[in-house]
Amino acid sequence: MDLSFRRATMEDIPLLARMNKELIEDERSRNPMNMDELVARMTRWLEDHYHAVIMERGEEVVGYILYRTVDDEYFPYHSNIHVRQYFVTRSSRRRGIGQRAFEQIVGEYFPEGCAITLDVLERNPEGKQFWMKLGFTVYHTTLRREGSDDEQEAYPPR
Repeated sequence: MDLSFRRATMEDIPLLARMNKELIEDERSRNPMNMDELVARMTRWLEDHYHAVIMERGEEVVGYILYRTVDDEYFPYHSNIHVRQYFVTRSSRRRGIGQRAFEQIVGEYFPEGCAITLDVLERNPEGKQFWMKLGFTVYHTTLRREGSDDEQEAYPPR
């Protein structure tokens, strides 16, 4: 299973937006954005300090990662990477590709010894298990109170 990686370019934005739409569906996100809005958002992110790496196996795109370097409040001399999105295509899951790809990306694209942070939605226990298998631990919990009953009904818990 040979994986290759390449930095995404602006030409890849439609591809990234399509995969982002699948990610939104798979993690049961509340995000209501349509494709045009996802393209516009991805464009803004890539223009503003985010980096995307596309994962490929042969000619097949199997996923991507979107990340940026952020300042560490307590240790400003340490690198801290925030992973905004990590997606492996549905047909490539449960084969070890996601784990292997992540470790290779860390080794090839992230500064050595950097801290890595990411968020996992509570509606996505599979995602949480995946990251914990890679050595991540719970550091912070964000709580949310919805403003209207309509939003609660639109996104019922599992």
